[in-house]
Amino acid sequence: MVRSLDYFFIFFALLCGTIIQGAVGFGFALVAAPILMLLQPDLVPGPITFAGLLLSLTMALRERKAVDYQNLIWLFLGFLPGLTLGALFLQTFTQSTLSLLFGFLVLTAVALSSNGIKIHQQNRLITIPAGILSGIMNITTSMGGPPIALIYQNVSGPKFRGTLAIFFFTGSLLTIFGLNQIGRMGELEFINGLYLTPAVALGLLLSQPAADWLDKGKTRYAVLIIAALSGVSVIVKTIWIT
Repeated sequence: MVRSLDYFFIFFALLCGTIIQGAVGFGFALVAAPILMLLQPDLVPGPITFAGLLLSLTMALRERKAVDYQNLIWLFLGFLPGLTLGALFLQTFTQSTLSLLFGFLVLTAVALSSNGIKIHQQNRLITIPAGILSGIMNITTSMGGPPIALIYQNVSGPKFRGTLAIFFFTGSLLTIFGLNQIGRMGELEFINGLYLTPAVALGLLLSQPAADWLDKGKTRYAVLIIAALSGVSVIVKTIWIT
C-alpha cells in the first residue's frame, strides 16, 4: 500500500507530471517516475503505468476529434518490432551504453529541430522508423515518447496530444499485460494504481488552461523542451547510477 507519510510528495509529483502531459502531450513519467522510485519503488512500473493508462485514455477521449488515426497503424507497426529489437540490444550491449546513445540521439534531434529542420507531413516513411526507435527506447530507457513527439512537433496541439494519447494508451495496455504475465501486476499493484488516480484527475483539470495557452502557437517549443529534458534525464540517470 502507499505509505501515508510519502503520499503528499507522491501526489505532488503525479500532479505536476499530469499537468505537463495534459498540456503538452507527454512528460508524465519523466516527472513522476523518478520521485516514485525514490519514495516508494514498488509503485514503479505497475501502479504508475496503470495511472498513466487512465491519463492517456482520458486525454484520447478529450482530443478524439483531432487524432491522426491514419498514421497510428504505422507507428504501431514500428513499435512492436522495436520492442523486440530493444530486447536483443539489451542482450548485446549494456543498458547504460544504450541509454547514453539514445539520450544523445534525442538531444541531437532536438538541436536539429531547433535549428530549422521541420517535419510537415507524417507518413509511413517517417512514422514506422519513429515507432521502431520508440519501441527500442521504451524497453531500454523506459522513455519511448520523444521519437514520436519529435515527428509530430509541428502539428496542432489537439492533434499532437490526442495522437500521442492513443499511442501511450496502447503501449500502457501492452505493458500491463506483460507485467501481469511475469507476476508484476496483480491485485496489490492495481489497488496502488487506484490510489494514484486522484492526483491524475486533478492534474487533468488543471492542465486544460495550460493546453489552451500552448495551442496559441507555443506547442512546438514545449515539445522541444520536454524532449530535451527527457534526453538529459536519461543521460544523467545513467551516469549517476554507473
